[in-house]
Amino acid sequence: MPKERRGKTIRRIVAFFRPYRPQVAIVLVAILATSLIGLVNPYLLKLLIDEVIVGRHYERLNLYVGLMIALPIGSGLIGVGQSYLNNIIGQNVMQDLRNALYAHLQRMPLRFFTETRTGEIQSRLANDVGGVQAVVTDTASSVTSNLAIAISTIVAMFLIDWRLTVMSLGLLPFFMYLTYRVGKVRREVSGETQKSLAEISALTEET
Repeated sequence: MPKERRGKTIRRIVAFFRPYRPQVAIVLVAILATSLIGLVNPYLLKLLIDEVIVGRHYERLNLYVGLMIALPIGSGLIGVGQSYLNNIIGQNVMQDLRNALYAHLQRMPLRFFTETRTGEIQSRLANDVGGVQAVVTDTASSVTSNLAIAISTIVAMFLIDWRLTVMSLGLLPFFMYLTYRVGKVRREVSGETQKSLAEISALTEET
């Protein structure tokens, strides 16, 4: 897909999320909260070793251990709420997308239906929309969550020791290149798969 068309498609999909901006904002806040909470436990472990075990401040043991137990529980509860709200947003967006697609088909001229095989139209309605649903409900939130975790982790690593962080990030361009190459191949394979599904649906409808 050309970059111009890809950008236009992304903007059109983002437009479906605009009616749900408050819910999306809550999901983003929940993602940031769980990402930050995930960084607290390693720091608490550091305090536990430095202050309680080495420094012999045993009066702080209950506090640190209690926080190490309570924070994951709180993070898990936030994650459950985030998943629930994310699925609600995704299903509403998919309903709006299907309604818009149906309305678009209703506006198409008769020539479109005579020149396009019925199986291809059915494949667009079922397989392509199903692929979009996976992105809307799962992939988008997963990418956002992983990005937030990566950024917060890098910041925490710099605060602990910037030299080790620089050494660790030295291999990052290599892995980013591998990810780009694999993603490019995967997009091509996905496109061919969707075309094959459309062809199979058309042949099935004709026979």
